[in-house]
Amino acid sequence: MAETVKLASVGLGWWGNVLAEAAAETGRAEIASCYARTPETRAEFAAKLGCADVGSFEEILTDDGIDGVVLATSHRSHRPLIEQAAAAGKHVFVEKPLTLTVADAKAAVAAAETAGVILQVGHQRRRMTANRRIKAMIEAGDIGDVEVIETHQSVPNGHKMPAEAWRWTAEESPLGGMTSLGIHKIDTLSYLGGPIKNVHTFTRAGRNVSIDEMTVVNIEFESGALGTLVTSFFTPMMSRVAAAGTAGSAFMEGDGRMLFYQAIDEPMRSQVDIEPNNPIVDQLDEFVRAIQGETEPETDGPVGLEAVSVMAAAVESAATGRTVSVADHR
Repeated sequence: MAETVKLASVGLGWWGNVLAEAAAETGRAEIASCYARTPETRAEFAAKLGCADVGSFEEILTDDGIDGVVLATSHRSHRPLIEQAAAAGKHVFVEKPLTLTVADAKAAVAAAETAGVILQVGHQRRRMTANRRIKAMIEAGDIGDVEVIETHQSVPNGHKMPAEAWRWTAEESPLGGMTSLGIHKIDTLSYLGGPIKNVHTFTRAGRNVSIDEMTVVNIEFESGALGTLVTSFFTPMMSRVAAAGTAGSAFMEGDGRMLFYQAIDEPMRSQVDIEPNNPIVDQLDEFVRAIQGETEPETDGPVGLEAVSVMAAAVESAATGRTVSVADHR
């Protein structure tokens, strides 16, 4: 096996911990250092992961022993951190969304390309075994001509989110759950259905909260197929994907734990045996192997940019009430 890759974790909240533990679980990577603004947070994380606690992002960038950084920071911080890391020759794994604007996403992608470093975006849900199987069904003709892809990604975290949480602002979370949750399904929709042509967004503004309560995006693919995306921070946990076509339908439910299929001539769907995987470990393993020169990241900068472009079109549609072309934002 190639030499162990040394990574630095930046942004040490709940998800930063999840990503760090996943990186360690690959068996190919070591979390060698960590940084967050709060000293107590750094100390707790360092003790848990057995890594160095450093007092600034600059210390990570100047450490020749660090191969790459894992960013789990606020959305608006992504572009400058990616640009700084790339300029220092560090490979970058950044949690989705790549950025909040297309201009920032393009700048981040350009910075990585100019520096010749890996840039991978954390769109891990396409990697779920069930979603991979739906993709295989589409390619094998089991779905036929795809007519519609329905998606839903919601969690009730808004009911317990602390007032000071950075996600609790419209600037960090345009369209509410879209930026942290729905973006998963934007990527999955593109993965399964191909490029998205037009979007039309409906959103329910927060009545007692500072971000939108519910967002629904109607989608037209370039193929002619249609789609829907539903996302919220205020309804029960739901993660599902359903693809229906002229030959059959496939349904991912239970956040990837269950898969069903129904042929066009069958009255009911049947469960498909699958072995659920850990898509978070899978994506970090790919990031490490990309650093080692063994592969290229599937969800690279351009893939992250495409998701941001669709999100930008959805934001414009919500603001104007009009159907918006994604091409106008790419």
